[in-house]
This record gives sequence, C-alpha cells and structure tokens, in this order.
Amino acid sequence: MIKLLSDGTVEQMISTACKLVVEKGMMTRNSKLLESAEQNESLQVKGNRIFCSTEAVESCLNHLKQNRISRADFYENQHGWQDMLMDNAAQNDLLIKLTDLPYQFCDHRAQQIIPLNRQHVIEGTKLMHVLSVQQDIKGYTCGVPQDTANPLKPIEQYLIGFCYNQNGGGTIQSVAAEVEMDFTEMKCIAEDRENLHERSLMLFSPSPMILDADELYLCFKPGITINSFMVGSMPMMGMTGPIDPIGSYTLGIAEVIGAASILHALFPMAKAYVYPHPQAMDLRSGQMAFGTVEHARLEMLKLQVMKTLGLQYYNLKDIMTSAQMPGSMAQGDKALGFFTGLMAGYKAFNLMPLSTDQVWSPVQALLDIDALKNAWAATRPVKAPDFKNTWETICEVIDNDCLFAEMNDTLMNMAENYDMNSLHTRFFSSEVWSSAGRPHEISAVEDKCNELITSWNFRPDQDKLEKILNIYHKLCKKYNTDPIQMD
Repeated sequence: MIKLLSDGTVEQMISTACKLVVEKGMMTRNSKLLESAEQNESLQVKGNRIFCSTEAVESCLNHLKQNRISRADFYENQHGWQDMLMDNAAQNDLLIKLTDLPYQFCDHRAQQIIPLNRQHVIEGTKLMHVLSVQQDIKGYTCGVPQDTANPLKPIEQYLIGFCYNQNGGGTIQSVAAEVEMDFTEMKCIAEDRENLHERSLMLFSPSPMILDADELYLCFKPGITINSFMVGSMPMMGMTGPIDPIGSYTLGIAEVIGAASILHALFPMAKAYVYPHPQAMDLRSGQMAFGTVEHARLEMLKLQVMKTLGLQYYNLKDIMTSAQMPGSMAQGDKALGFFTGLMAGYKAFNLMPLSTDQVWSPVQALLDIDALKNAWAATRPVKAPDFKNTWETICEVIDNDCLFAEMNDTLMNMAENYDMNSLHTRFFSSEVWSSAGRPHEISAVEDKCNELITSWNFRPDQDKLEKILNIYHKLCKKYNTDPIQMD
C-alpha cells in the first residue's frame, strides 16, 4: 500500500480543519436551521453563520467513530447513499458497484449522446441484474429516465430497479417535496420497512464552509425522525478550494466535520457519516476534471484521511473519466483509477460511466468491469504450487519428449491459471485479424452485452409490485403522464 502523505500530515489537516469549524463557522441560508441552532447551547449563531463549540466538535468526532454501516438486505444492498460506504470490517476481496447517476445515453456507433429514456434504463437494468447474478456486481439501475414528469424521475428509476433487478430499487436523486411521502411509502413496501417517518439524508453542500442542501427541509418537517445522515463536500482545487491537494482536503474535512457537528448537536440520536470529496479543476474551462493525475492523487489520499479520522468505514473508490465516448481517453482514465486505487489499498470501487457520471454506456460498463477484475487479479499474490507435482510434471515431459499441452495436469489446472471468459476477441497477428473480416474490437463487447441482456429472467414479488404500482399510477394520473409499459 502506498502512502502519499508523511506521518503526522493528516493529523495536522484534521486539527486545522477543526480550528476552522470553531473559529469561522458554517454559513447557511436555511432559516429553520438557523432558528434551531439558536436554541441549542452547543451552537452559536452570528448573522447567517453557525459556530460550534470545541466540545460540540469533539462530541461529533467521537460519534462519527462509533458508526458502522447499517445492516444490509439479503443481497447486501442498502438502497441509497449508504451503498457509497464500505465497512472496514468487511472481508470482501473485491466489491464492484455500478453507479445509478447517469441521465444521458451514449450511442457510440452514431457518435451521439442523447437523453436516457425509460427503455434505455430498463435494458441497462436487465444487464445489471444478469451481472449481479453471474458476477456479484452491485447496483440497481443504469440511471434516471428523462422521458417522464420531473417529480417522477427518481420514482421511476426506483421502480425500474425493483421490477427488473434482484438487487431491488435504489436512487440517490433529490426527491421533490410534493411526492416525497408517496415515494417513501413505495420504498417501505419494497424494502419491508415499517416506519414511514424515518429518513436517512445525504447532504452535499457547496464550498467554502457552507451548509445548504435541498433535503434539509426534512430535518424540520413535523413528524419526521432523522435516523441517519451523511454530509459531503467537494471543494475544487484552485476554484472553490485551495490550489494544493492538502489545502483542499483540509477545507473538505472542515466542511464535513462542521456540518456533521451542527446536525449532531441538533439530532444527537442520528447516525452520522462524512464524505470529504475534493476535486481537481480543468485549467482551460474551470470545470471539474476527472481521470487526470490530480484527480487520481486526491482519490488516493481519501483512504488515508478516512482511516486517520478513525472511522469504521471508507468511501468506495469512484472511477471516472472526462471522455464522452468509449476509446483511448476513457480506458486510460479508468486504468489510472484502477491501479492507483489498488495501490492505495482500496477493495471497493464505484464504476462511473462516461462524461464523469452523466452518460450510460453498456459497452463501457463491461469494459470497466473486465479491466478492474484484470487489474485486481494481476496484483494478487501468486499461490505457491506443489513442487513435488511440478517436478514430476516437468520430468514426465522430458522423459516422454512431449508438450505440456498434452499433459493431464495442464487440462486439470487450466481454469485456475487462465481467465476462460475473456471479454475481447483477440487476434495475435494482423493476418489473422484480416482473414476474420477486420472486426472492430468493440463488436465482441456489443455481442456480449446483447447475450447478457437476452439471458435476463427475473420477476419481483408480485404482491409488493401491485401495491407499489397503485401508488405510482396515482402519481402518473396526477402529473398527466403515461405509466411505464412493463414487459
């Protein structure tokens, strides 16, 4: 495992971050939050800034260290933002998750990016179900359908996951306040949860030192209980955060500790989690840049930061690219993320698609899974053989003047020493490739996608589905939208 920071550096970052929280406070535009903070003895309000006492920060840090990941369902799924976290105590060799953030679709043949529609999401979710069954890949849907009413987008995403994937439904999209209770009722039916009034919130706030998020209103909605929350922060080096990686991480740590300290003071019984997530900048456009050396370095630092904070979990390693289409940039960016992640000690990865997290491509998904599994396999310790058997096998070949390919030992141990399910069709000379009709290398990946989707065979619990569809159809009628046609 590679450590990019010298001993004591992260401790200094955390110490500086805590000092920022106490002395500079967190700005907010949420009036309910300000009112509640004014009534809490651990907090002080000055204008639109909330200041935590040193004791409040220490209490929060101790609270953060106690929190493990909540128990998952039968398929080890959390159905929300909790899937972004990996318990340090888990013994999984390798965890691969496909994100559900995309809202566009990549037609690489036509070199076009178009809105992700219901049918795209259904086909992608079928693929994810088969990958889950065959390879234990985590994930719910491939993204958010755009061809429906805005308030129904996350609801339809969840519904498609429930209908077409053994992992069930999931979404981390913001849910409109007017449908939030209906959606919660659907989730409770699907996930066998009884309490309609418990909420687990994911709050990502802008930098520097700001606590604002759409879902904050749920903290102060009568009758609602905050069961858990995660606060995240994404300062961008040189734009919304300091130009250097240590400076941006210090700010990011301050922001998540500050927000968590305020919310912990207000909701002391709620589990609290943090996600410092600094980003690199593209110097030409000022936008976030993914797949670059700077981005890879920040991701490597994250694991060291989380462990030094004493947390019982870490964030899955995001694998992102700035590329819009499958190709050399996408594979180069992804390879950098895979190998630097493994070097840093990650065992759990969240595979983003193309264009950061925007564009779903089934071809890119298969390429990423294949490349990550190859990187993992290539870096595992090699198992020592039975040297008596090695001696006997070599001697037998020499004595009988034959090839190892003719030996029973070779046939019996072929699968243990070779990957028998290559995604690609490889041609080891230009002549062989030409005689095969000069196929495009992505053709084999497309064929594999179609083969996997065709093998889909899943039906959800029909009693649950009927109850969920009753709620969904009422919402479709309310928003004058035709419901999804299920196959």
